[in-house]
Amino acid sequence: MNGGLLAAWRWWDAVYQRCTRLEYVKKGDNLFRVVLLRYHGDPLTTRDGVRIQPGDWILKLHLHNLRLAEMLRHAAPGTQLGIPVLREIRRSLPGLARYVANHPRRAEIKGLMGTTFLYRGAERLGFDVCDVPPTLYFRYKNYYLKGLLWLMHPSGAKRLAEKRDFLITRRVYISTAELLRRYL
Repeated sequence: MNGGLLAAWRWWDAVYQRCTRLEYVKKGDNLFRVVLLRYHGDPLTTRDGVRIQPGDWILKLHLHNLRLAEMLRHAAPGTQLGIPVLREIRRSLPGLARYVANHPRRAEIKGLMGTTFLYRGAERLGFDVCDVPPTLYFRYKNYYLKGLLWLMHPSGAKRLAEKRDFLITRRVYISTAELLRRYL
């Protein structure tokens, strides 16, 4: 990705963050940004038995895609990028757990949840994985994430052509208790 495109993305990212109320877990040192909101969707049960139902408070997880793009900027085409990204996610999880542990509304937060292509390996990190509902919003999000892959990955266009059916958006979620147990 060239420097001009990254500069434009930085500007857009700042606007996006303000509009969505995203908070940094730890700016510059953590791959996650979050927003506290009420869950809207079908009830989910986590592996440790916590039931997340419509109206429950959750932290919506967002990977800081700009940071990922900057991290992957100099990767050679054909490079396997999943392992460094997974390492960065794994390195960021203890900081996410500290953020949640110190959150003023911690007792109300039932779980954390995100929507991503990067769900392989999530179960080993304590997350549950499920399909997203077939709504217009999630179809849009799938196209948006494919656009990000095309922009960020040195072989993004090739991957999209070769793995079209493999790149499907999934929901990852974990209870607050499980996150704190594993990563604090």
